[in-house]
Amino acid sequence: MRHDLRSPSRLRPAPACVAALALAALPALAHAGGTRTWDVTEHADFDKGETDGAAIESSGRVTVGYQPARGELPGTAAFSCLATKQGVLVGTADAASIQRIVPGKRAKPGRKPERAAKDKDDGDDASAAKDKDKDKHAAKSATAGLVIESLAKLDGVVVTAMVELPGGDVVAATLPGGKLVRVDRKGKVSPFATLEVEQIWALALHDGKLLAATGPKGELWSMTTAGKDPKVVLDVEEKDLLSLAVLGKDVVVGVAPQAKLYRVGADLGGELLYDFPGDEVRALALTRTGMVAVVNTFTDRKLSSLDALTKNLDRTSLVGQPPAGSLDGERSIQASAKVHHVELGAKRDLSRAIEATWETWLERDHQYFTAALALDDVGTVLVSSSDDAKIYRVRGVRDVATVADLEERQATALCRGGKGEVIATAAHGAAVYELGAAKAKQARWVSEVLDTSQPASFGTVRLRGGGSLQLRARSGPSEEPDKRWSAWRSIPLTRESGTLRGNLSALPHRRHLQLEVVLAAADAELRAVETFYAPENLAPKLSEVEVARPDLDDADTEPKVTISWKVDARDEDDLVYDVRVRPEGAGNDAWIGLNPEGELVTKRELKWDTSSVPDGVYEIAVVASDEPSNGTTRARTDELRSAPFLVDRQRPAITTPSVAGNRIKAIATDASGWVHDVSFSIDGGAMRQASPDDGLFDSGSEAFQIVLPDDLRKGSHRVVLKVRDGAGNTSTTAIVVER
Repeated sequence: MRHDLRSPSRLRPAPACVAALALAALPALAHAGGTRTWDVTEHADFDKGETDGAAIESSGRVTVGYQPARGELPGTAAFSCLATKQGVLVGTADAASIQRIVPGKRAKPGRKPERAAKDKDDGDDASAAKDKDKDKHAAKSATAGLVIESLAKLDGVVVTAMVELPGGDVVAATLPGGKLVRVDRKGKVSPFATLEVEQIWALALHDGKLLAATGPKGELWSMTTAGKDPKVVLDVEEKDLLSLAVLGKDVVVGVAPQAKLYRVGADLGGELLYDFPGDEVRALALTRTGMVAVVNTFTDRKLSSLDALTKNLDRTSLVGQPPAGSLDGERSIQASAKVHHVELGAKRDLSRAIEATWETWLERDHQYFTAALALDDVGTVLVSSSDDAKIYRVRGVRDVATVADLEERQATALCRGGKGEVIATAAHGAAVYELGAAKAKQARWVSEVLDTSQPASFGTVRLRGGGSLQLRARSGPSEEPDKRWSAWRSIPLTRESGTLRGNLSALPHRRHLQLEVVLAAADAELRAVETFYAPENLAPKLSEVEVARPDLDDADTEPKVTISWKVDARDEDDLVYDVRVRPEGAGNDAWIGLNPEGELVTKRELKWDTSSVPDGVYEIAVVASDEPSNGTTRARTDELRSAPFLVDRQRPAITTPSVAGNRIKAIATDASGWVHDVSFSIDGGAMRQASPDDGLFDSGSEAFQIVLPDDLRKGSHRVVLKVRDGAGNTSTTAIVVER
């Protein structure tokens, strides 16, 4: 089985009382960190895992659902499907072909799932990656399979689109190139039309014509149902036309790489309906009174699947996630997907798509959506996803359910058979499914892999639900389960205060955890999972302690020094701090605490009032502790000291001022530090800067002189001299000058 590593559904530190900070150095070993919980309660939480025979309802309730019937296909992917009078047809990739689901027939059920197959160790070589899908397949409930027969083999690598003509023949588009072929009921293939394009993405019949959405020139082509008279009826700036929907006399077109909707009317003119945030409108679906648009956004638009496809394609949702030439790519998909809906009214007025509000019915990260299928007139829509081949049922803004989790990696297309059966196709293991083929007798939910950030101890797990529930768990060191993981362990459950309680303490202390819950009866349901664990505690790390000098731009400086520090908790623990000071070179018994009223500091700075502190050189020590998250006995600390710094509260002075002609000479001194600047004012005027005789203010004694202005009027003048030292202390003196 394959699993994604994602952020846990909900992680929250358990509350802890803050006691006195232990300042003594602790042994350098890994202590258990504070207790945390992993809560799985909502639909999005449960949906990060995988299911077998289960439905995840919008409320977050997991119930026993339906088991789909599966049919295997040749090639590496099923890419498209079409419901016709002769049954459902499936277009495949890696060897372009059309397969047919034989109506009314079922293959014998496969072998019953074996626990050994699920529990065996996965190797870490290439073959082990393939075995994961086989194990997942073996674990599915035994259901009669679909009978598949080959209808036609086509030139090319993938069947991208199909449409049924009025007479029952099918027109199919293949890649690479712009070829369309006709396939009759017996599988005979004949040329239909060749368009001057590189890709054909969608086909539709409209007003007696066949329409083809193409790329990479952004053209919509129209031709007769005999493949004659092909011509371009819409040409837009966007590169690819990906989706089509026919509404009366109008056709709606979804494009890429900008997610825009266009309307093509009876006059075959193009009109912009809507411009979504995103990269592509991948699929469209119509309900009785509305329209649904599937919009995908990609971080990296160059991801691809097979080499044969990457030559001409750059739309990720059409060609798959793994790197070129590989079918076993990375699981994390740098994409996001949304399903938008607009109400068109009883008459389905398409102009409302321009002016009415598009509501977001469904949105997911780390995946893209591939298809949409309207099930009824009231607005029920199925959406297929690249994420573990999931199928979502959407009925509005708040009504979302996961109704199927297919065995393969991606779900690629949806269509509906003549008897109402829903067909889904899958890739990375080509397969086709009839959803809801049989009521499951039991169901299974497997959680995402929890990353605890450090090796952890596991404790109580609580299940909230009803009926018969069974629990298994395993732990391991890697993001995905492999042979280094522990075997699945059955966890006994006891009912306690309305919940089922189990204990995971026997699991190996590892960084990753996974749970499996079996709904062992038809009436069983799972509503919430709460798991307690304690990661090994990392000590916080202080990287800098800074003592800020006073701001000498201020007219008056406070006798306070700002002490600040940089710290990394490293494991998201809450931290508190103890701040101390001592004269430089003094012993350990000379430390004096600076915490206000003896309390621990919670911010990353502290103001220290130095008004009563003797001048001298000092150093600061900051001790960071993660006690709030771990308690007094398990807390870890880190200590860092500042560089020595000067405390200077003694004022500087101006000595021996003298006047000779138009010059004033004096000496500025500072006993503890250095003279920062000297300024002067004449008769209450603006302060002006004086210059040191040697050109530098860099010592505790600086001679300076001031030249009085030549235009100073005759008489007595009061000159104020002001000196400031490096600590911001100032003093002034005044002299009277006669002119």
